[in-house]
Amino acid sequence: MNIAFMASDAVALPSLELLKNDRTHKLSCVVSNPDKPKGRGGKTSPNAVSQWALENAVELLRPQKRPSKPEIDSFLSMGIDCIVVMAYGHILGEDILHFPKYGCLNLHASILPKYRGASPIETALALGEKTTGVSLMRIEPKMDTGAVCAQRLVEISESDTSASLRRKIAACAAEVLHSNLSNIADMKTMFVAQDDSAATYTRKLEKSDMFLDFTKPARELSCRVRAFGGGIFTFGDLMIKTGEVRAEPCDIPAGTVPGTVVGSGDSLDVVCSEGVLKMLSLQKPCAKMLLAKDFFNSNKIPNGTVLESFKNKPLLVKR
Repeated sequence: MNIAFMASDAVALPSLELLKNDRTHKLSCVVSNPDKPKGRGGKTSPNAVSQWALENAVELLRPQKRPSKPEIDSFLSMGIDCIVVMAYGHILGEDILHFPKYGCLNLHASILPKYRGASPIETALALGEKTTGVSLMRIEPKMDTGAVCAQRLVEISESDTSASLRRKIAACAAEVLHSNLSNIADMKTMFVAQDDSAATYTRKLEKSDMFLDFTKPARELSCRVRAFGGGIFTFGDLMIKTGEVRAEPCDIPAGTVPGTVVGSGDSLDVVCSEGVLKMLSLQKPCAKMLLAKDFFNSNKIPNGTVLESFKNKPLLVKR
């Protein structure tokens, strides 16, 4: 098969490496998002997938949105007969879904129909799931609704962060693709329709998702911090970020308000609706992340302080 791979996120890199080194099938081109400004200087630079294609001398297309007719004509001229998608960021139109001989397939980072949508990896971690996985599915015009031909589970450990879980998902996706390429090429792949009644949908994440709501259980907040790369709370006029946390059970006097600080030594200990959230590292704006004990050398948060709880939007949305 001559394969076009559409992706914009580093989670797709192991699958791209697999196709590049495959002796039976050819990775004919990569389709990714246009370069975007990054960093404080706003310098335009390619995403990880585009950079990989440039470094590996693979034909690279970067349409503004989903491929237009000229870009689809370019696919035809290259003899593309299968399109594989992973974390591309655009819903494909029917004009592109219908032309490849072997179809348009998507590597989705969940066990469908659970966690369709934009943030399946982070949402599974934030909601305390023990497992997630990868689904290989046929693409349809609606988001992540297509029939599935293969799935593989990935375990989520208590120490996983979004970064470590993404690495597991990335490796798993490459394995799923490798295991199914021959059947796809021989048209022996069996697709099974999803149970739409069991579907759940994730949404795009926002900075507000990092704000901590101490009226939630400490374990839930720990999961969210690991999923979102940190948690945020306010103390006076300061917005403080925590990088590493641990949830622990604790005997709290009756009537203690969630958000109450009960310790500030090697960690900042805050009462939650269940248990205590121990914040092991803390960061003020425009400063380095510090171990809590070093943070407290010049910053004091007295015991008895009640930190504000921020209400979070639901991570799952209705469709």
